[in-house]
Amino acid sequence: MFGPFRILLLSLLLFGCVKEIDYETLTTAYSADIRGFDPAFATDIRTGKIISLVYDNLVRFDNEMNLVPALAQQWTVDLTGRKYTFIIRNNAHFHDGSQLTVLDIAKSFQRVLDPSTASPQTWLLDRIAGAKDFMNGKENFLRGLKISNDSTLVIELDNPFAPFIQYLAMPATAIINIKDSKSLSQAPSGSGPWKLEKWERDGEIILSKNENYWDKPPKAERMRIRILSEVMTQSAEFEAGSLDILEVPQSEMDYWNKYKYNKLDVDELNIWYVGMNCSRPPFNDVRLRRAMNYAIDREKIIYILLNNAATLANGPIPPQLLNEISEPRYEYNPNRAIRLLQEAGFDKGLHSELFVAGGSGMFHVLEALQSDWEKVGIIIDIKRSDWNVFKTSVREGKPDLYYLDWFADYPDGENFLYPLFHSKESMTKRNRFYDPEIDAIIEKIQQLTNQSERQQLLETANKMVADAAPWVFLWHSKTTYLTQKWISEFQPSSIFNANRYMKITKHPR
Repeated sequence: MFGPFRILLLSLLLFGCVKEIDYETLTTAYSADIRGFDPAFATDIRTGKIISLVYDNLVRFDNEMNLVPALAQQWTVDLTGRKYTFIIRNNAHFHDGSQLTVLDIAKSFQRVLDPSTASPQTWLLDRIAGAKDFMNGKENFLRGLKISNDSTLVIELDNPFAPFIQYLAMPATAIINIKDSKSLSQAPSGSGPWKLEKWERDGEIILSKNENYWDKPPKAERMRIRILSEVMTQSAEFEAGSLDILEVPQSEMDYWNKYKYNKLDVDELNIWYVGMNCSRPPFNDVRLRRAMNYAIDREKIIYILLNNAATLANGPIPPQLLNEISEPRYEYNPNRAIRLLQEAGFDKGLHSELFVAGGSGMFHVLEALQSDWEKVGIIIDIKRSDWNVFKTSVREGKPDLYYLDWFADYPDGENFLYPLFHSKESMTKRNRFYDPEIDAIIEKIQQLTNQSERQQLLETANKMVADAAPWVFLWHSKTTYLTQKWISEFQPSSIFNANRYMKITKHPR
């Protein structure tokens, strides 16, 4: 459907600005600019990706989502699950050449929690012993952070919390050169494998490899990240050879299947869903909520509208984070949906509104949902608003129904449970779901250090949430990447901040 425009745009690119391929520079694109280089304010995926390139953390995720050493060469957790001891490497340096020390790590964490910083990411570190007193001004130091010697940092928590070690791989817990903290919003002061060379707002970000990186430096000499807001512009630039990597828009999947570019599919850690307000009629009735699920032909939508770029959701947790792949809890069964509606007293049907953020590019999917529900007597009006209005409405519990997605902060099933279904979060921020048994099992998952037992509980919790049906569980989307023939060793990961472009090479073929 973009044929004539694409041809015109591609012609302009090909004939208006033909350039030889720069084999020293890896070029990619973002659809919008980053917020800045201060880790304490890294709340979006794009910014988090850049933070992971120019900064280091104590630990990090590899491409297979395993937690591996970074600035910490090794670590141990005591039997209580509260005390973490990190042995810090002594060969890491900031980009200005100064050595990174244990004190820099402690001060970086303290800065995130300091009220004067006003970081929105304090939740990552506020379980450290004394953090709340420090944040409230009752203490002027963080007693849960202890520097034992020049190479040892001890972190003590108030209570056992299994995901904490993964929090330390998040962008906001990256380690900064504290003496340069006042200029972080514009220029990074990290120790990562890439150094900032140039940042042109809404134009491009150019990074050069850190030759003195404590680990093996990147193979490419530099990275250029262009800010190209239009999907068609990115596609045309890729066709012209001006981009080395393209994240393929779902709407253009058929177009790109005609070409023999290198193709990589990645199962993302996310879920798309319709949230239902469970605290009031009509969606406080689990029979109605289940009927909403049974009425949707998700497989058809995935095949026809999403170009097979998704997998069915059998609960909130993506299958990559579960040992067992459970059978679909809600197959397409309109007759069962009708029976459940009748049992719930809606034999004459139901009329409701679905709130949607105005920028959603999935309107064809929403119409398919609308059509499937209508077939069983559920009439849904789609109410669109801008993102800020939509977000405020959801937080205040106004919508009966809303369409949204959730992307993982870290690769743990707990991240698809506590923020979304524990009553402390759901009753104040989301769809007002409360189940004391689910609350209890989520809390146990957070405390357990035995991985086998913890994994079993994650699978149990996933099934319990699916059975309670606080959402219409839709799908986990995939991302398809294309690379030019001259690109080797590109290995995208399911977790957003794992890919650091260390091994990627660009050479003639």
